Amino acid sequence: MPKRDIRMDAEEIDEFLSRCEVMAVGTVDAEGWPTATLTHSEFRTTALLLRLDPTDPVAVNAIARQQLCCVADEHSSYYEIRGVIVHGQPNFVDEGVRVDIERSTGFDFGKLQRGES
Repeated sequence: MPKRDIRMDAEEIDEFLSRCEVMAVGTVDAEGWPTATLTHSEFRTTALLLRLDPTDPVAVNAIARQQLCCVADEHSSYYEIRGVIVHGQPNFVDEGVRVDIERSTGFDFGKLQRGES
């Protein structure tokens, strides 16, 4: 039996991101160690605006590396888990860090029927 496609399309990803207020964001530091934090996020069509202070180590390392990974999910049960992963280039702006989205992917377990997994 072929596996059910649980990928979100671009419209579903945009809708999810437009409702997402908090994301986990991560990068690596100068020594290659992972560093991450939770932050407020706003979706702006092709970018995310993250409320990160310019002195926050995650922001500093993300700008230095020019790469940031942002992750968000929601769930009230297994069959309602949805999530989105965004990769992009971060830049400091007045309000925090703007991440120009380079690629994104999403999944929705709600597309599975009970008993499938």
